Amino acid sequence: MLLPTDLVDLHVHTTASDGMFPPAETVRLAAEARLVALAITDHDTVAGLPEAAEAARALKIELLLGVEVSVEFPNGTMHILGYGFDPDHPALRAALHQYQLNRDERNPRILARLAQMGMSIPYTAVRAKAAGESVGRPHIAQCLVEAGFCRTTDEVFKKFLGRGCPAYVERRRATPQEAIRVIREAGGLAALAHPGQLRRPPDEVRRIAAGLQAEGLEALEVYHPDHCLEHVRTYETIGRDLGLILVGGTDFHGHIRQTVRIGVGRGTLRVPYEAVRQIQARLAARK
Repeated sequence: MLLPTDLVDLHVHTTASDGMFPPAETVRLAAEARLVALAITDHDTVAGLPEAAEAARALKIELLLGVEVSVEFPNGTMHILGYGFDPDHPALRAALHQYQLNRDERNPRILARLAQMGMSIPYTAVRAKAAGESVGRPHIAQCLVEAGFCRTTDEVFKKFLGRGCPAYVERRRATPQEAIRVIREAGGLAALAHPGQLRRPPDEVRRIAAGLQAEGLEALEVYHPDHCLEHVRTYETIGRDLGLILVGGTDFHGHIRQTVRIGVGRGTLRVPYEAVRQIQARLAARK
């Protein structure tokens, strides 16, 4: 049985993207949860990493530099997590800047659709919700709740902002191969996030993971609050068969995933420190 001091959380968001808590506060929450290591993986930005690193040093908790990149995937959701890269690498910085521009292009179109449905929200209010440089749908959802159009952000996504809903607008994304390449160019390790959100049967998940492995993918996020025990066992088998590092995290945001707590998800998530050791060993071997 894993002790609390054996546990890590390798998928966490802050106000630098769409999380509820600033980076330093997020690190403090991780320390209170008695985690030994944490990865800040904000969407398409590394803006929160310096603050998080300073807090981690003060609280004596190990911090992995991370990021989460949204990539193209038909009829489903695919994200690529990056770990252990150089956040100042020019290629990474340029790619993340372009991803931010793609978000900025989409947001006004979403607001225009909402306005046509009688839910007008000024973009200035949305930007005010985003303490960091990454502005997205969760910030729009918060504004809709505060304006009284919905009771919760979950309701906003189910009715209006989720894929296939009336106010959903597709945005330009990197390909999975591009995201993996830029993470590796920056000296990092790429993982396929929450494969359950691909909405594909196990054989197809295996095929997708193997294809991305050929492009440089090195890890699979097996442990995630959205994965039931059956999914976890399936993805463990797929990851081990392919020789991928098995990683995991809570995908903690603090508000849009209100039932998820840092370190333990919905109460049962347990990600061992062994995942961090394997990431570090793989990166060290490459150098």
